[in-house]
Amino acid sequence: MKKRRFRLRYLWVRFLDETRRINRFWRVLILALLIGIVTGLLVYLLESVVYELLFLTLYNTYFKNGIIVIVIPMIGVLLTRLILVWGKTDGMGGTEEVVKSYHEFRGRLPLSRTPYKIPAYITTLGFGGSAGLEGASTYIGGMVSSIAEKIMEKLNIPFEEQRTLLLAGAGAGLSAMFKAPLTGTIFILQVPYKSDLAPNALIPTLVASVSSYIVMVTLKGTHPLFSMANKADFHMNDMLAVIVIGLVCGFLSKYFLRMYRATKTWFLKGPARLTSRNVLAALILGITGYLATLRFGEALPLGPGYIFIQYLLSVPDTFLNLLMLLLLKMAAVIFTFSAGGMGGSFFPLLCLGAATGGLISNVAHIQPFDFGVVMGMAGFLAAGYKTPLAAVVFVAESTHSSGYLIPGLICTAFSYIASGASSISSQQREREDIHLSRRFHLKVTNAMLRQIIFVPSNITVDDFRQYYLLKYFYRTYPVLDEKKALVGIISVYDIDRIPEEEWKKLKVSDVMVTPVITVTREETIQDAVQKMNRYDLDFLPVVSEKDPKELIGGITRTGIFQGEWAIVAA
Repeated sequence: MKKRRFRLRYLWVRFLDETRRINRFWRVLILALLIGIVTGLLVYLLESVVYELLFLTLYNTYFKNGIIVIVIPMIGVLLTRLILVWGKTDGMGGTEEVVKSYHEFRGRLPLSRTPYKIPAYITTLGFGGSAGLEGASTYIGGMVSSIAEKIMEKLNIPFEEQRTLLLAGAGAGLSAMFKAPLTGTIFILQVPYKSDLAPNALIPTLVASVSSYIVMVTLKGTHPLFSMANKADFHMNDMLAVIVIGLVCGFLSKYFLRMYRATKTWFLKGPARLTSRNVLAALILGITGYLATLRFGEALPLGPGYIFIQYLLSVPDTFLNLLMLLLLKMAAVIFTFSAGGMGGSFFPLLCLGAATGGLISNVAHIQPFDFGVVMGMAGFLAAGYKTPLAAVVFVAESTHSSGYLIPGLICTAFSYIASGASSISSQQREREDIHLSRRFHLKVTNAMLRQIIFVPSNITVDDFRQYYLLKYFYRTYPVLDEKKALVGIISVYDIDRIPEEEWKKLKVSDVMVTPVITVTREETIQDAVQKMNRYDLDFLPVVSEKDPKELIGGITRTGIFQGEWAIVAA
């Protein structure tokens, strides 16, 4: 037994050693691939258990009864509220938590909340709360990414890679849930910012999204999320129609979001406990389902929204019925979250857009009817989440029809403009460089790294390559002598110029660069950037004001332009 345990430990250490030697680019891609596969499997279990086994069973049986259709969603969202209160956990949805962790927590979800959040998702989504399954799937992807980073923490993954892998995991969750890998990729790159894309994350997110998609379609098939008539031709009349749909969706989403926030704030204000306001909100949620069963024979506003959208795509209904569906769905979404429920906002926005597009199709006699419904879905999502590209790609992938791409682009452009700066996400930032103008006047101490890997001056170049370059994967290292005084700088570029047969003969002190360009912690960020630009450097040692040989930290070009310390700058 001891030999077996020793053998396993030996193999694990060898695996870590070999992984450290892999190029950083390939290391991230391999981790993204593994995260995508695991996320795909977990999302398959989520959909099979929560949606197909739990929600559809309740929807097709008990939701036909007038009283039970009120009680079951109430129980679900109130149980969610109790779970979150008991766990002293906020009700932030999956996408929101991913965006917040991306900006503020070095790309890691707080895993201590997971034992409470997963049951909270199940009780809301499985019992008929009007929220999206994608909230749980993106959370699962972010959770898998954070667990993987924790397991692999001996690899010394820098926080830039952690942020990238967080987005990759979240994109994989969205891709698997909707069987839409391009949507998962583009949405998760767009959602951290209102007017920008997350940098350096495209390829890892695409790899994770594709791998999770392959897992999902292997288990569930490749059939599209929705079935509808394809729109083959695109005429001037269509252009006018999609512009109108885009403008209406943009303006409507702006006012819906105001009502959503005001209502949610009022019902959830006060101490974190179950209150009579939560019960009232849950009751209103149940009543929306009851009213829908009286009018349509089904509790259409309840649940994730697949049935709601498919109904609109399949039945060209009357204006009054479409208006009623829109109002009921708005109320169901608002009071699901006002009661303390948890879930995604992606699909609720799609549902509201589908009803809005259906209304305009009815008034303007757009043919086929489902064309207006699909354009409404794209327009409302683009306006509500500030993700126009993802909205267009989603309607194409979810219907397996590329005919919606051009009219969808037109619709989302107008809806995005009409909606202004409003977004359903409170964690989005305007763009990646939003705080740069505020950073440059700050002191270096705000952005410097305090734990620096330094190289002794008396080791050989071969030891430097083996024990530093291949272990930490940094490009540049400060060199200290026996008295811990800063005496030089060495980088990967310096040893590239030395013949390999000389590596074991030469010491670091023989090849290091001197004199050293440094900054003090009292200098400004702008001073540091100017020195980097002047001498073409990507790293500056930070030294004491009293002793220019005393190393107290370092500052990198990447560190200056990353958002991790944006709160300090603000």
